[in-house]
Amino acid sequence: MTDPTVADRRTGSAAVAAGALLFASVAAELVWTVQRPDGTVTNLAGFALYLTAWTGGSVALVVALVGLGGARSVTGPLPRSGHIGRGIALIGAVLLAGFGAVCLATALATGAPAEWSFLLFAVGLLLMPVSAVPLALGLRRAGRLGGWWATVLVGGAGALVGLLAEADPWHDLGLFVFFTSWVALGVRLLGARDRGELAPTA
Repeated sequence: MTDPTVADRRTGSAAVAAGALLFASVAAELVWTVQRPDGTVTNLAGFALYLTAWTGGSVALVVALVGLGGARSVTGPLPRSGHIGRGIALIGAVLLAGFGAVCLATALATGAPAEWSFLLFAVGLLLMPVSAVPLALGLRRAGRLGGWWATVLVGGAGALVGLLAEADPWHDLGLFVFFTSWVALGVRLLGARDRGELAPTA
């Protein structure tokens, strides 16, 4: 059986890595112009860096979500609503990782990412606010995070703004709120474990 301390550190570290890598990915895209309006890649190295960070962050988000809510996890076992929310969020995170991988592969092969890959992004991002309410309520009912369960709601709201807002800077600001919320949750999980606040039940 996995040592609960190791499992908790993995969950917290994965949440921090997810938010940080996704944040860095979108920030890199803003700093470097990597695509023309028609979608053609102009800076292949920058585009590859952006999508590699995005894919890595999405995979880390999958790991963090898997670690939330286990019987011996730092959060304690989740009720049914929490499991439903986590399942929806996991599907969304997998789709976001698929977007990064497909986008990068097709750009390297053809010089422009496949248009249908952005459907993976849209659906994956949509599932984050859909999952936020049941997951946050599940974490709240588990009773081991104090008020920090609300970071999931904040992240879901940010994802929704990022999805619906077409004008800059609101689209990117919404995404940054989504990413930062996962960094905050991960830091809380790691800090609580270090202080022994969330020791797992026997």
